[in-house]
Amino acid sequence: MRLLLVLPALLALTHDVYSARILSLFPHTGKSHQMVFEPLLRRLAERGHHVTVVSFFPIKNAPANYSDVSLQGLAHLGLEVIDLSIYEHPSKLLRMIGLEKIVKQITEFQPLADMALSVCSKLVNFKPLADALKKEYDLIIMENFNSDCMLGLAHVYGQKAPFIYLSSCGLMQWSPGRLGLSDNPSYVPIVSSDFANPMSFFQRLENTFLNIYYKLWFRYTIQLKEKEIIEKHFGKKIPDLQDLSKNVSAVLVNVYHSLYGVKPLLPGVIEVGGMHLDHTRKPIPHYIEKFMNESEHGVVLLSFGSLIKTATIPKHKEEMIVRTLSKIKQRVIWKYEDSGEEGTITGNILKVRWLPQYELLQHPKVIAFIGHGGLLGMTEAISAGKPMLVVPFFGDQPYNGASAAAVGFAKVIPYIELTEKSLLEGLQDVLSAEMRLTARRASKIWKDRQADPLDTAVYWTERVIRWGHQAPLHSHARDLPLYQYLLLDVAATFIVVIIILAVILRVMLVLILRFVSGSVNAKEKLH
Repeated sequence: MRLLLVLPALLALTHDVYSARILSLFPHTGKSHQMVFEPLLRRLAERGHHVTVVSFFPIKNAPANYSDVSLQGLAHLGLEVIDLSIYEHPSKLLRMIGLEKIVKQITEFQPLADMALSVCSKLVNFKPLADALKKEYDLIIMENFNSDCMLGLAHVYGQKAPFIYLSSCGLMQWSPGRLGLSDNPSYVPIVSSDFANPMSFFQRLENTFLNIYYKLWFRYTIQLKEKEIIEKHFGKKIPDLQDLSKNVSAVLVNVYHSLYGVKPLLPGVIEVGGMHLDHTRKPIPHYIEKFMNESEHGVVLLSFGSLIKTATIPKHKEEMIVRTLSKIKQRVIWKYEDSGEEGTITGNILKVRWLPQYELLQHPKVIAFIGHGGLLGMTEAISAGKPMLVVPFFGDQPYNGASAAAVGFAKVIPYIELTEKSLLEGLQDVLSAEMRLTARRASKIWKDRQADPLDTAVYWTERVIRWGHQAPLHSHARDLPLYQYLLLDVAATFIVVIIILAVILRVMLVLILRFVSGSVNAKEKLH
């Protein structure tokens, strides 16, 4: 009897979490992006879903239901490819006239277009991708970054499944409109800005200009050209990629407002910052553990992430950093690609080729972090409650640094302003008892959520699988033409009504005056 009562509930539960076929499309070459998405894809496979992943980074020890379609060889991988010497000589003229930051942001984005078009031109000919796209799926997961090529190819091969966007950083400027999300530049800083709220007049001026520029830049430099590439290869017209992009069911964004700042959200925009954090710790190499444990005053970690090759730093700048670090009583572990197999020790500094960053930040001996402001490293630092000295270079790093500084657990020094004096003063601030206390408080606030970020990502992914387009999560603002969204037609109506009323009042006033004047004249004639 009890079995009969329990059986319907079990059947309902089975229906809710049935094994779905999921296709994941990641055409970007950045390793750090893939590090954000991989835990979600693994978890979905572990939950019984059949996950096919198209990316430049096939994984090791994949779960049973996980299969890779490798894009390796189609483009150079984004791993230790940025030479730091390019940041040594900024334009003095642009700085003098106040345009250096704007021009820097514009020029830094252009390689994203070149990369997107290059990869897209190869994807249209890539048979393993075509074979994957010919199969049927219950859900498609796509990266939302610098390309809509996969969106167009999915349409060409007749994919009808609902799709979800994943964003490894904050939303790019061309993304909010896909769900009808407000990105008013008066209070929503763009992803590449170096300031947080509240903004000054000139910051709002810059923010508004770049908000509009990036939308137009993506539209005409990437989106329309990718459409041309696809149509030329397949010999047929496809819908506008901008229209296809608005069919998205949800966007999972790798941010959380306690660090990244409060912004307008919709049900379909889900903050899952920290979902990449691996709660199963990797072992720390013995020689690093020994180096830390022998430090009486703790350890400072220095790493500029996976994209920047730290060993390309100019010699004079490296010597300056070494001199400054030698003045603090803490030991320093520095991720430096040209170090020896087990690292090289110079004074209080250990240089290592590779380090388990998250595990080291969780270690009680590590008390501060010098980083470039990449969102993954910053997420790991706030999770561990460790204060940061941020030296941003490009992309979202300046804004990440500004956000962390606004929260109070980071000090920001632009690379061009990095001197022995500024670095030492910055380190003293970061190592102070006050900032270390603020970092621990920021960590507690960051962790205080209704659910774990990875569990949140899994829930919303499976919710879209269950309901698809039947339970929309977007705003109807996304379907409004610009003149309606900005209420230009309503404003025009008000203006016309006001003009008509003004004309009527003027005519009435003239008639009244004439009537009064006529009455006066009539009385004068009677007298």
